[in-house]
Amino acid sequence: MDTLLHLTGVSKRYPGVTALDNVDFTLRSGEVHALLGVNGAGKSTLVKIICGAEPPDSGTMKLQNETIQVNDTADAMRHGIVVVYQERTLIPHFTVAENILLGMEPTNGQLIRRRALNQQAEQLLKRLGVDLDLNTEILDLGAGQQQLVDIVRALRTEPRVMVLDEPTAALSQGETKHLFELLKQFKNQGIGIIFVSHRLDEVFEISDSLTILRDGRVVSSGPISEYTPARVTQEIVGRNVGKLETDHKTTSGPLLLETQELASEAFTGVNLKIASGEVVGLAGVVGAGRTELLETLVGFRRALTGKIMLKGKQVQIKSPAHAIRHGIVLVPDKRIEKGLLNRMNVLENLTVSSLKRYSNGLGWLQQKKLTDVATRTIDQLHIAAPSLSTSVQSLSGGNKQKVVFGKWLAWSEDVKDLIFMFDEPTEGVDVGARADMWVIIRNLAAQGAAVLVTSSDLDELMEISDRLYVMRRGKIVSEGARQNYTHDTVLQLMMGV
Repeated sequence: MDTLLHLTGVSKRYPGVTALDNVDFTLRSGEVHALLGVNGAGKSTLVKIICGAEPPDSGTMKLQNETIQVNDTADAMRHGIVVVYQERTLIPHFTVAENILLGMEPTNGQLIRRRALNQQAEQLLKRLGVDLDLNTEILDLGAGQQQLVDIVRALRTEPRVMVLDEPTAALSQGETKHLFELLKQFKNQGIGIIFVSHRLDEVFEISDSLTILRDGRVVSSGPISEYTPARVTQEIVGRNVGKLETDHKTTSGPLLLETQELASEAFTGVNLKIASGEVVGLAGVVGAGRTELLETLVGFRRALTGKIMLKGKQVQIKSPAHAIRHGIVLVPDKRIEKGLLNRMNVLENLTVSSLKRYSNGLGWLQQKKLTDVATRTIDQLHIAAPSLSTSVQSLSGGNKQKVVFGKWLAWSEDVKDLIFMFDEPTEGVDVGARADMWVIIRNLAAQGAAVLVTSSDLDELMEISDRLYVMRRGKIVSEGARQNYTHDTVLQLMMGV
């Protein structure tokens, strides 16, 4: 395969951080090249330089042996370079069609030709094999559907180089399969694809080669055939990462949370039980109602009918603040949108849920204790931040997610009888932190908390759960001990086959 994109000696520095240090990178025509590394390793910075969102401090970039200078994202698109970021870039109140063709709308003078716009958008959707209502507003779509719209939008210019940043993070297995089929078509057309992912099974399924970054440097690069998952993991984190013991022994305590025939616009007849000391997994495809169920349990959404019982007593959860007073917290799927104080620093974000606990009778904050809690949480989750005073906006996407996760770990020293809910807890998180988070979730249960986890990663649910519930089309279709299920049986229940 011919060299399509070649970067030589690329470096980039920010205050207090060397994001990239003399990086070489080669992408060939018709290949999928995986770009791997822990959060903060330099992947996002390299992607931003390739697509013109950030200028390099030094280094050169060649496209088909011609030296180019990419000044901005529009310039990158003119060169045939497009990127789909992990964080959504869609306009919530615009329709699917309007978002897909944003900036490229067919017009008649100053008027948008609506029929032509819908026809062009429909053609692009069909290429991906996606069935979406063109007139639906983005805010009414689930996370997986929004991701698909973002990917379709990138295809409109028929690019030579496509960068996909965690493209499958919010996709169901069926949607991921559709995407991979399309990527194979693009490979046959000679398009080079940079595939940024933490899901090693997908990396080995779709990639032809890989490059691993650590601390801003390339530590390994070559054909995928020369690697094993174990070697890649060790190269990524610089150490051996052990597997969580799946035969964890759990002694469940009293029932903490129960729903009886709970229903909303997204689900119906949900009967759920979670006891102290156990991790309960909630499986289902995108759109099954999992996220909506969690949001109802913490007051983001209102239940239409049914009961929520805490320690045997019926309660009305009217808001997230009300849920917190009852000892229930949710770490949401859209953590960067819902869980960060973007104008504040790392310390303030990590301790915002703990201010009441670390203030004296007069309302004065105990700053040293807050600093100690934040420092401990950073070490626990391996958050890559130059200092506690670093703006949370300057962190990579994965590290932002860790900050939101850590905020609730710092919430209470005694977690017994508290209820923690995690929606896609390791989405976009590197393999080292992924194992750390699994251990933390299990430790919460070991200390007497009740934990409810929903994840699109079945291996993750099988790894950490004591019991499983499976949702399909807004209903619980199966429930039982984790050891009674296999990966295949859960998938069949999710898909209704």
